[in-house]
Amino acid sequence: MNKKDDVPLTTNEITEHIIGSAFAVANTLGSGFLEKVYENALTHELRKARLTAEQQAPVRVFYDSVPVGDFFRRHTGGEAGNR
Repeated sequence: MNKKDDVPLTTNEITEHIIGSAFAVANTLGSGFLEKVYENALTHELRKARLTAEQQAPVRVFYDSVPVGDFFRRHTGGEAGNR
């Protein structure tokens, strides 16, 4: 939702927030940290922008209708609104 008047954000606005958040993290932290540090910082920035963000979301993988494992997606979300 838009902070101003609770109007849903457009896909372009959400994309701008995500890219801006990624640049803010990269510019602030620089290089050299473990991936988890950047993941935590990016999640924090996305939530500051009032976007829903979930870290390391498990996704069950099926082959021939049989579960064969779990895959962990790095970040999910991007919907505007409360966490």
